[in-house]
Amino acid sequence: MSVLPKGVESLMFHFPNVRWTKIQAEAMGLPHRTIEAGQDEVLGLQEGLDETREALGIDGVVTGAVASDYQKSRIDQICETLGLKSLAPLWHKDPKILVNDLKVAGFKIILSGVGAAGLDESWLGQELTDERWSTLEKLSKKHGIHLTGEGGEYETFVFDAPHFMDRVSIKKTHNKWDGQSGYLVIEQASLQHKLAN
Repeated sequence: MSVLPKGVESLMFHFPNVRWTKIQAEAMGLPHRTIEAGQDEVLGLQEGLDETREALGIDGVVTGAVASDYQKSRIDQICETLGLKSLAPLWHKDPKILVNDLKVAGFKIILSGVGAAGLDESWLGQELTDERWSTLEKLSKKHGIHLTGEGGEYETFVFDAPHFMDRVSIKKTHNKWDGQSGYLVIEQASLQHKLAN
């Protein structure tokens, strides 16, 4: 399930390229639903989860929250209201361990948004290689950036992972940049068959 916020200024939800989560779900062989957040993001999420609970009989929500009390407390409250379990398996995990787990597992990730000191337009669309992760860790220490981008310092897009049956091939992009922050816009993408390991 993905939530489409009204814009990049959302405090609750990831914005850059969230419309492409459908192709990521397809790459994993998973069904996908989208909720439009609307003006009141919390209410939009609650209504969307309520409809999904009714339609699919879900009994819980799993989020990737790492450190955002703002986000987690609101999702927990919505779940309590709807009688759903709220699970956050990454909650308060050491960011260095989370990053290392992603690297060891072979996740292929690009930067899709930047909004912090030390991160300029040149980062957009760049794959997070070992070298870039190392640079990001140094910038994290220097500028107080959360290493997993939890405070919106940066956003990412996974184009391949061990559990993807196909990889996402990004064909065409452009940048939206305001001089201090910005994001990558994926214009065209498709699934590309992966050879069996």
